[in-house]
Amino acid sequence: MRGYERSLPTRGSTKRYSMKGASLSALIAYGVILTEPAFAQVSSTISPTRLQANESNPNSSGVELGDIVVTARRRSENLQETPIAVTALTGATLENRNISNVAEVGQFAPNVNLQPVANLSGSSASLTAFIRGVGQTDFQITSDPGVGVYVDGVYMARSVGALLEMADIESVEILRGPQGTLFGKNTIGGAILVNSKLPSDQFELAVEAATGSFNRADVRGVINVPLTDTMAIRAVASYETRDGYMRRLLDGGRQGNKDSFGGRVTIKWDPTPNLSAILAADVNIRREESAANTLLAINDSPTFNPFAPSAIYWWNKVRSGSSCGADGQLAPPSNPSCVTSRWVTSDIDTTWSNAKNKSNFDLWGLNMTLKWDVGDISIKSISSYRDQKSNFFYDLDGSPLPVLQSIEDINIHQFSQEIQINGSLFHDTVKLTSGVYYLKEKGEEKNPGDFGFADFVAGGKVDNDSYAAYAQASVKVTERLSVTPGIRYTEETKTYDPSDRRITVDYTSGVFPGFPDGVYATLSRCVISSVPQPISPACIADPVLNPSGTQVLPAVKVKTVAKEWTPSFSVDYKINDNVLAYASYSKGFKSGGFVMRVFPAEPVTPVFDPEFVESYEAGLKMFLLDRHLRLNLAAFISDYSSVQIVVQEGLGPKLRNAGDARFKGLEAEGDILPVDWLRVSFGVGYLDAYYRSVAPNAVGVNLDSRLAFVPEWTGSFAINAEVYDGRSGKLVLNGNGSYQSSTFRDAANNPLLYQPGFSIFGASASFTLPNNKTKLTAGVTNITDKRFIRGGFSDPITIGTTIASYSPPREWFLKVRHEF
Repeated sequence: MRGYERSLPTRGSTKRYSMKGASLSALIAYGVILTEPAFAQVSSTISPTRLQANESNPNSSGVELGDIVVTARRRSENLQETPIAVTALTGATLENRNISNVAEVGQFAPNVNLQPVANLSGSSASLTAFIRGVGQTDFQITSDPGVGVYVDGVYMARSVGALLEMADIESVEILRGPQGTLFGKNTIGGAILVNSKLPSDQFELAVEAATGSFNRADVRGVINVPLTDTMAIRAVASYETRDGYMRRLLDGGRQGNKDSFGGRVTIKWDPTPNLSAILAADVNIRREESAANTLLAINDSPTFNPFAPSAIYWWNKVRSGSSCGADGQLAPPSNPSCVTSRWVTSDIDTTWSNAKNKSNFDLWGLNMTLKWDVGDISIKSISSYRDQKSNFFYDLDGSPLPVLQSIEDINIHQFSQEIQINGSLFHDTVKLTSGVYYLKEKGEEKNPGDFGFADFVAGGKVDNDSYAAYAQASVKVTERLSVTPGIRYTEETKTYDPSDRRITVDYTSGVFPGFPDGVYATLSRCVISSVPQPISPACIADPVLNPSGTQVLPAVKVKTVAKEWTPSFSVDYKINDNVLAYASYSKGFKSGGFVMRVFPAEPVTPVFDPEFVESYEAGLKMFLLDRHLRLNLAAFISDYSSVQIVVQEGLGPKLRNAGDARFKGLEAEGDILPVDWLRVSFGVGYLDAYYRSVAPNAVGVNLDSRLAFVPEWTGSFAINAEVYDGRSGKLVLNGNGSYQSSTFRDAANNPLLYQPGFSIFGASASFTLPNNKTKLTAGVTNITDKRFIRGGFSDPITIGTTIASYSPPREWFLKVRHEF
């Protein structure tokens, strides 16, 4: 009897299982790289549009791995019959591995690198995502992420705010490779699908509390109430707080803390058997300190260079007076008024920063999903509105001196509408998925900064529109052979208004004879003009392009339009009931945009072009050993053209099209049940990534450069062992670990932002009381206290500093959960 055909014991069941013995040698024999599997479908009452949250009981007699239902092709399918590389984790799996946010999910998927930071950012709500080498490190609103994050079918347009909490989640799916046909906007690298739990017809009430390192204090509550036979409501609220793990030496404060409230209310109504409506509202409020950023190096520039005006030079030689040495001399390290290496601490968990310690984030959203079944055709409408505000500070010098500080104030909202049509034709010979999509996004980013030689405001306003139509059909040629062609047309228009981009203070004013307003203010008047003017103090401000006289970019709106077709094609063949072979081709693209960080002034707003990925993949999906082993293999080659990377050019990091790259990779993942009380699984990824050509404007990058955030090897394992289940309760042990080989955290491969290969491990023990309602869990994360660089920023010439964000240290926790 197959695992997915059995149902789970009901709550309070008197059926008990004893511990199963196994010799040490038997366990070692099964000791491949392992990690706990997702659970398979067991109940038809669970919504068929998402990965199921349950799998057959691993402790019943004759246990075997069950089926996993995923929605990687916008319809419910068995994972083993879906010709796409997918990692699927259920809510139970997330809980067993103590995964608290979406970044931690990436540890358990091959060739996936998710980090809860953004380079050059003090935000504690950002996500940097790379899948199979494709991603984006920039977070500004004129650039898009390279990996699409979807919550209940709704695309999250910005990387700030994409660090989702894993509260009351039913499943997470990570789709690897370009998803340019079915998943609309900017899924060039892959897609992360997060599905929250829906209301059910059973009353539920549960509370959970946790404590741990750094004065951790978390509380969470979930309630599900059936209102009528056709309507139910579900609500979840959580509050998480803990102290920061970085100490501020000057004021005694902390950085890297957590202080977050999140909530969601969902109403599900089924007025008829063929019609359903789901209305959800969610909110996330964070009042946190700045992310923990460590100063690694300060590069004092003793001599003035007009082509690379060092911020450190201007502070030490001009703004601090003569106390920091004359021109040509290094500043004395003993003088606390100077920016020197004295402010680099020997402890990565300490900082001399005196910048404002703040990272605020506010998000609320509404989502309405309507589904209407008409015979073999299903029509779904997904309407969503989301509004988010964030305000955070970033200290680029890590010293008590106000030399290099940046403030980000982002206010952005989006509306999206999608209509999906799914159905089967000719007695399931053809399965069709099609739809139309629209996204409207408007917002503003204000980025005041103090950079030694000048203060200025970066940022601007954006107004973006994205339209798309798509269709894909799976055609069953024979009982075992299927082909699936697909196509998507996307048209995106982006508008950027840089009118607020201007110099506010020019510290060179009065320093150079003949330039009473300062060199950079004068340069701006000369450059930002409809009539070219020779560089001189006599330049007159252009009243249209440069109304303030200090514009860094022309004060006019600029627009870019992208129109692209992105096809896909796959063929799959069922060798037998337990083995599927497939081959596929897919294309993805991410539209271009505008460079927001510009200094000195430029006469035309810089634009970067769209980037493209074409991927060829072949794979096997198998059940082996009488369904005790699930093994999925994939091999791929991807051509990546017009790669968008962040390079240091002038004062600010700029997005440029770096050239072309190629990725070759292998992946293996699966699950195994060596004995009926133990489940383990594994994930291994190999990625050979390299540039094939490099554009002239990719400053600091050459053919030998390694792509940022792209490790050659990734691996993971997890173990779930039910060591006791008897009259006294149930004891379950969990262990997990992950590995990444070496990477650079920036495109220029600065050696200070080189992260050697590392492994991290976690473990926990859960004990459920005999009433089957109260559960106690104790555990440790990062057992070996491994500290690694998650992201960073380096500009040793113009800025003169290198900053890195390190992972948290080892932490212990204790949780209690009670279901009423």
